[in-house]
Amino acid sequence: MNNKLSFFLLFLCFIELSFSQSLPEFQIKNTKNGNVTRDSVLKTKKVTVINFWATWCQPCKDEMLEINRLKFQKEFKNIQFVSISIDKKENVESAKTWFLKHKLTWKLYLDTDQTLFSKILSSTNNTSSQIPLSIVINTNGELISFHQGFNQDEYRKELLEDIISIKE
Repeated sequence: MNNKLSFFLLFLCFIELSFSQSLPEFQIKNTKNGNVTRDSVLKTKKVTVINFWATWCQPCKDEMLEINRLKFQKEFKNIQFVSISIDKKENVESAKTWFLKHKLTWKLYLDTDQTLFSKILSSTNNTSSQIPLSIVINTNGELISFHQGFNQDEYRKELLEDIISIKE
């Protein structure tokens, strides 16, 4: 292995290790207006992918349709997917309707004041509020990586890389 490649791989490992931190505590609403906490979302002890989205964001919708496709592939069978809408209160019904219309089978939560979204941005030292934003959390509740924006050609590959790095 040449020195440049070795350095690059070491650099990537350092970024991964320095990024790992616990998902912050939070409380948000489920679609029935009940309170949901960090621990209840992560109770499955599975690798979890949380995507933040909004009804006005077409790339967000595209990402969720891609998640729906990936969810049934063998590499993603044991992954928990969660969606959190950052739509304002007046758009919550639109978010729920869109979710149901597309027969998405994972949990939908609501962060109407964007408190959790802001915590995630802060904990990742992210200064951009671009959505969609997907975060990958390991079985210990630690943030492993995040992905902003949506590129269908890269999304599956990036998630698989994250999942493989967790299992190694």
